[in-house]
Amino acid sequence: MDKVPKIRIAEILVESSPTPFWGILKQIGVDEATGILPRWYPDWRQWRVDNPWDYASLSNYKRMIEESGFKLTVIEDNPPMDKIIYGLPGKEEQLENVAKLIENMGKLRIPIWCYNWIPDGWLRTKTALAGRGGALVSGFDEDDLKDAPPPKLGKIDKATLWKNLREFLNFILPIAEDSDVKLAIHPDDPPLDEIRGVARIMNSVEAFDKLIEEFPSEYNGITFDHSIFSLMTDDLISVVRHFLEKGRIFFVHFREVKGNKGKFEEVFIDEGVTRQFEEMREYIKHGFYGPFRVDHTPTLLGDTMQLSVPGYSILGRIHAIGYLQGLFRAAAESLGYYQ
Repeated sequence: MDKVPKIRIAEILVESSPTPFWGILKQIGVDEATGILPRWYPDWRQWRVDNPWDYASLSNYKRMIEESGFKLTVIEDNPPMDKIIYGLPGKEEQLENVAKLIENMGKLRIPIWCYNWIPDGWLRTKTALAGRGGALVSGFDEDDLKDAPPPKLGKIDKATLWKNLREFLNFILPIAEDSDVKLAIHPDDPPLDEIRGVARIMNSVEAFDKLIEEFPSEYNGITFDHSIFSLMTDDLISVVRHFLEKGRIFFVHFREVKGNKGKFEEVFIDEGVTRQFEEMREYIKHGFYGPFRVDHTPTLLGDTMQLSVPGYSILGRIHAIGYLQGLFRAAAESLGYYQ
């Protein structure tokens, strides 16, 4: 067999500076990091000498992460893109800011940018549901929003979203190619056709095929979120295989939900209904060992580190990382490694 594979976990660091959790991640075998854009500035009055996507800010952030023992592999964050997505006046400035981010990532050798094309962002309507043993989990129910008016930027249709996405990729892909930065688009969460009069387009396997066919660049790919794709298909193993064969999975969010597109709850990774073992075998058979990260984990009893965004507390993520490591090892052993 070839070289024994090792899973590459690039766990997201949502804090603006090192915390004890970063040390725990190193202790449990996490060597890479998914970063956000730096949120702090040296001046307490918040006078912005540089924007978070400027070279100085990003290089200081990368240096801090590397000094903590991680390789910064992914940026899962972006400058404001609402005017780009909606095609509004002022989008040119936002395009230039995204270009600057990609160029600076290239200079700093940060190889993957995870972005989305969701006009109103990822949505949950419940954030403190009782999961297994009373753990807190988030959920979505489209009935909770049935009487809600459109968001502040208004309605937008599928044709306009596709037009704006094409224009965006025509602009940014050559910059990404020159900078050696891969663009990994995240699916719509939830993957419905429309919410509050706002369309969504990255909500089916066919949509991702369409995007790859129209933009065949090796730098145009996917953040494969297992839970969302599991709501799009009844055969997740075949979909994983399909996009691996195309070489278009650049980054993986490994998590689980129960329900359907219109109503679902986050669950513990070991409560998942997908065939995780066979899915992981596909990754290994195709030579994809990561980066993976866990996502939207339940908040366990006594976890005092629950953040303002549900699903990113410490204890649940430790549990999910250990599960993911064991799943990868078992799948690799079944393929003849470690023998």
